[in-house]
Amino acid sequence: MKESGNSGQAAEFETSENKGDMGKVKLVEQICDYIRSNLISSLTLVDLESKFGVRGYTIQRWFKDIMGITPRKYMEEQRIHKLKINLRKGEPMPQAIYSTGYRSQSWLYEDSLSKLGMVPSAYRKGGDGETIYFLTGRCVLGTLIVAETEQGICAVSIGDSEEVLELALRREFYKADLQRSERARERLNSLLQYFEGQSLNLPVALQGTDFQQRVWTAIASIPYGETRTYNEIAEIIGKPKAYRAVANACGANHVPLVIPCHRVVRKDGSLGGYALGVDRKKYLLEMEKRNSSKR
Repeated sequence: MKESGNSGQAAEFETSENKGDMGKVKLVEQICDYIRSNLISSLTLVDLESKFGVRGYTIQRWFKDIMGITPRKYMEEQRIHKLKINLRKGEPMPQAIYSTGYRSQSWLYEDSLSKLGMVPSAYRKGGDGETIYFLTGRCVLGTLIVAETEQGICAVSIGDSEEVLELALRREFYKADLQRSERARERLNSLLQYFEGQSLNLPVALQGTDFQQRVWTAIASIPYGETRTYNEIAEIIGKPKAYRAVANACGANHVPLVIPCHRVVRKDGSLGGYALGVDRKKYLLEMEKRNSSKR
């Protein structure tokens, strides 16, 4: 998206500081909805300016403050998300790409590894050819499952049923070669030892946007037994207003415990959300606090 010039047609209210953070957040949420609904259009900042009555440069600044990325980057990420869905449905490559709004396959093939995490043909096959090893075990919070590739851990979850956890794993990597294997025993043991007070330092194989990767790196640096707020993580990565985007990145973390997003809480001290459940988040924080006092 190109920045718009001073057209004189945009509303002037954004020049006032009276808009407030909540008003900015609401506007950015509306812009996100609009972008997702118009992926096949070549939206520009001029288009957004005309639609929402806010100058393009202001939209750019507010959007980046709150989402951590520009509107153009957000549109590309949403197109990639739609492309993945299309490929999983088995759509032919040209059709799958064109329905996202792009008119050239070169957009994808120029850097398919960063966009899809693998070459397009492999992704269209649902990860066919990828080998993932997994094991399950019992921990104090239920059944624990860990899955890994040659590059590192790609999934961790806790649930009440081994069958449900395995089904969810197979749904995520629906054509990969998933093998219940003792090759994952070392990783599983490390995770089980975490519940006995051991810190974790394990390799991960986790695909994400640049922003998500920065958030996850910051979260991984939170010491055992300590917490940070979503706002503090946003400040650490240099995006102090993007605390909502930080929370979204936490939700996209498929390797909880390893990347300890349970250590990220709200500014008022309340726990906030957690993929494994708020009760488990509370337990993990209390467990780490107890263990830290013994060290």
